[in-house]
Amino acid sequence: MTEQEILKKLTIDEDYYGDFGKQFLSASNIRSLLYRPTEFRKSEKTLPLIQGRYFHTAILEADKLHTIPVVGMGSRNSKEFKEICKENEYHPYDVLLMKEKQHLDNMVDSLLSNLEVYEMIHGPKVQYEIPGITMMEDVMFKGKCDILTDQNVFDLKTSSNVHKFRHSCREYCYDSQAYIYQTLFNKPMVFIVIDKTTFEVKIADCTPEFISNGEQRVKKAIEVYKNFFIDESKFDISSYIYKETL
Repeated sequence: MTEQEILKKLTIDEDYYGDFGKQFLSASNIRSLLYRPTEFRKSEKTLPLIQGRYFHTAILEADKLHTIPVVGMGSRNSKEFKEICKENEYHPYDVLLMKEKQHLDNMVDSLLSNLEVYEMIHGPKVQYEIPGITMMEDVMFKGKCDILTDQNVFDLKTSSNVHKFRHSCREYCYDSQAYIYQTLFNKPMVFIVIDKTTFEVKIADCTPEFISNGEQRVKKAIEVYKNFFIDESKFDISSYIYKETL
C-alpha cells in the first residue's frame, strides 16, 4: 500500500484501532513496553478510558456521540445496569451512567467557554483526528492527533489534578507522545489539560529537554519491542522477568 492509502485507511476508527492498525506501534504502546511488557497490546477497558473517549468525541467529533451508550441507572452495581449490559453484550466500561455523561458535558462546556482554548480548538484551518505514520529505528509508528493547525499539534487531556500534570507526563509517558507527534507532524506539541474536579485549565507546551526525554524512552521501548515482539525476536515474552531493587 502507498503511504496515502495507509493514511486513508487509518482515518477509519475500526481500522486504526483494529487489526490493520495493530501492525504499527503508537504512543499508547510506550508505557506498557517500558513498564509492563507482558501486558503489551492486551485490551483493557476502564472508566477513565470510556470517559476520555466521550470527552474527546464531544469536542472533536460530536456527530459520533451516539456510538457511546448512556444509561440512566445511578450505579454500575445495580441489577438494572447489569441486566442492560447482559442484554446488549456491553462490557461495563462500554457504557456511561447518565450522571457521568452530565459531568463530562459540564467539563466540555467549561473548556469551550474559555475563549483562548476555544480558538485553539475551533479556529481557522483547524483539522481533527488526523493520522500520520513514520519510521523510527526501523519500526513503523502511527499516530492520530486530536487537533492540527498550521502552527501546532494540540492534544486534549483530562487530569485528576491539573497542577500535578507535570508528574502525570512522567507516569503516562506523555513526553514520548509529544516526541512521536512532533516527528509525525513536524509541528510543536501543546497539551490542553482540564481538571476533572475543578475544571481548571492548563496549557502546557514542551521544552526541547522534554522532547529529548521522550525520544530516549521511545528508543528504549523500541528495543523491548524488537527483543520480544517481532518475528525474529531474540527472546520469548513468557521468559520476561521484572526486576526491582528494594
